[in-house]
Amino acid sequence: MPQPKLTDDELKDIVMNFSAARMKPYLSAANSNRGNAIRICQINTQLCEALYPSLHTLEIALRNTIDNVLSVKHGNDWLCNGKIIKLDSYEYENVNAALKKCKHNLNRLIPELSFGFWKSLIEKKDYEINIWRPFCKQIFKYAKPSELNIKQIRPKIKSIHWLRNRNFHHEPIWNYLQLDNIHSDIYCFINWINPKVSAWLKEYDRFPQIYLSTSTLLEQMKVARNKRCPFA
Repeated sequence: MPQPKLTDDELKDIVMNFSAARMKPYLSAANSNRGNAIRICQINTQLCEALYPSLHTLEIALRNTIDNVLSVKHGNDWLCNGKIIKLDSYEYENVNAALKKCKHNLNRLIPELSFGFWKSLIEKKDYEINIWRPFCKQIFKYAKPSELNIKQIRPKIKSIHWLRNRNFHHEPIWNYLQLDNIHSDIYCFINWINPKVSAWLKEYDRFPQIYLSTSTLLEQMKVARNKRCPFA
């Protein structure tokens, strides 16, 4: 990535418009050098951009697969008809808010529900008996039985959810170790759902190259990535 050819006044304006609070971790890592802080901010944007395809693909594939599997057994209105589960307060509020937003159109309900909702259906102990145990082999039909260990899956899906939220809310991710491990876990879940989707994604997923190039640049700038991703 080339050094931004910006004047001191231009750098000052960029930092001001991004806000002092948002730029604080970048300036801290760059020892208050505005030019380097902006470069690190660019690196963060590149990483977020590069992660979008895999996060986007997993979220869509996961929610639609869960819905397809549970609809066969419990009807298209399985989220509302009470045949399968009593939702906890968080999930219940998610469904009610989504129903209001889509004006109770069940065809639009699934896309309105957050990734956090679908993550909860997989990793929460409250749903293990009614969802995970009877349906995990259908949701992740290409996974080996030994891979469907819920104790190992819980931290992986939590880390993916954490990264997804930081990414989509424009938070710093550049300074975290193990982003590449979480990216690999994303592919693991997609492969379990359908390897063909994974193969298609790899055709345009640039994260491995971007992660390598930005890691090299951070090393050249002597900027340390000193945080570990939660749950990883």
